[in-house]
Amino acid sequence: MVNVRIRKFLVVVDNTTECHSAINYASQRAVRTGRKLTLLRVIDPSDFHHWLGVGKLMKQEAEAEASIVLERLSLLVNQETGLIPEIIIRHGQPSSEIINLIKEDKAISLLVLAAGTELNNPGPLVSNFTGTKSGIFPIPITIVPGHLSEKTIIELT
Repeated sequence: MVNVRIRKFLVVVDNTTECHSAINYASQRAVRTGRKLTLLRVIDPSDFHHWLGVGKLMKQEAEAEASIVLERLSLLVNQETGLIPEIIIRHGQPSSEIINLIKEDKAISLLVLAAGTELNNPGPLVSNFTGTKSGIFPIPITIVPGHLSEKTIIELT
């Protein structure tokens, strides 16, 4: 009996508009290649440390907001492609949590990021992972230009 492992495409969901290009590309590509889709939202706890008394409440609100965003995007992906994305919320520094998740989940075979649309500013994750860490990154990275239209993305996948 052959052990066939389903591969996953990982997309980091943040507050950027270009993140939708990455989700669109990854979900279309996943459908065409028989893969699954994982949507990751990382909550950076350093955002709450300076608010001593309300830090716990702010963390809970950030988790609730992350759940709402991920559920909404998951529903949208499902309506457009039929996929049911895996949803993950982690706490920590985003680039570290991405690498930790990839190391923990061996089914993740591709990280899909979207580049920012500002000149000379592709975004922090694209900058981080395509710089000095790119040679030791554990899986391939696909970078989708953030300005691509949905039609163009579908044509590319």
